[in-house]
Amino acid sequence: MSGNKATPWVIGGVVSVLLFALAGYAIGSGAAMGKSDADQARDEGYKTTYERTFKKVEAVSMAQGLKAGRSRGRRAGVKTGGREGTDLGGGIAGYEDAKNEAVAAEAATAAAQAETAERQANCGSIPEAPDICPTNSELSAYQGAVEALNAPVTPEVPGNVGQ
Repeated sequence: MSGNKATPWVIGGVVSVLLFALAGYAIGSGAAMGKSDADQARDEGYKTTYERTFKKVEAVSMAQGLKAGRSRGRRAGVKTGGREGTDLGGGIAGYEDAKNEAVAAEAATAAAQAETAERQANCGSIPEAPDICPTNSELSAYQGAVEALNAPVTPEVPGNVGQ
């Protein structure tokens, strides 16, 4: 609500105050016997009417103000809460991603260090290629292949099956 624009309830409140004040003046001046009685009756009528009308207008305007304030507060809270929640959630997600990447990097580093240590233990174990450093599984596979090549081949003789 802008400050430059009069709302219907404000206009209605002002009009009702004026009407009740006019009614109080008419009632008070009609019952007066003299000039001072008329002034006193008018003042009392004005005060009574003003107080009654003010209470009614105040109650209506307070209820409308509370309703408008509650609505505006909820909208502002939703906007602010959404913005803050997004920022907070993004920060937490970024932190979790960074933590997971750090754990994966540590695991990869440990695996690389273990493989390097395993290869260094087998450096020079292949006589034909002393510069090659195989892992234990690669060395076992190589040795198995060498043994298979060096194993004597026994020809199959027909009739000696199963002996």
